[in-house]
Amino acid sequence: MNDPFIEHHVPQDLLTFFQKQAEQKIEVEGWGKQGRNVDVKIQNFVHCWTTEEAFKQVLIKKGIWFRNRGLYFGDSQGAGADFTVKIDSQEVTIGLRSVAPESLERWRSVAYPDDRFREEQDKIADHHIVCNHTDGFTKFYGIISKQELITAMEQSKRLYSPKNQEHFRVIPLKEFSFDNLIRMIEQMERV
Repeated sequence: MNDPFIEHHVPQDLLTFFQKQAEQKIEVEGWGKQGRNVDVKIQNFVHCWTTEEAFKQVLIKKGIWFRNRGLYFGDSQGAGADFTVKIDSQEVTIGLRSVAPESLERWRSVAYPDDRFREEQDKIADHHIVCNHTDGFTKFYGIISKQELITAMEQSKRLYSPKNQEHFRVIPLKEFSFDNLIRMIEQMERV
């Protein structure tokens, strides 16, 4: 894949920590008792937390003011935005969408939870950044605004993922702009 990206490496000791935290989260929240695919959910949380750590480090290196929800335990209602930054003195929320290599390279698409689109649009972040994590390396490929995301989801099919045991809406990767990501990072207020 030759798309432009920003990259950050997260060390192995942190990946090991995220793995242990994800296992604990799955146990505490009873995901296995719900008949969910526990191994897949653990890896989803590891990928999520790894990409969040990588983005946090990108922001720190650039001296950008931000808030980050960190390792969240509990239901999705209390989770909050992945990141909050300031642009022109206004707080702006950012969500990260970590996608599998196959989604990036073969399908060229980004999956988004259908229930969030149908029932919780008020909880969708102002912007979403598509990223991928492999072996500690996270690449950030582009960004989409909330309104563009909702419009894309309105036009997308509702698909079921047997692996994740959830329904998703699929958005073409081309809807996420690398140029807009770079521009937005430059507009974020510094500490």
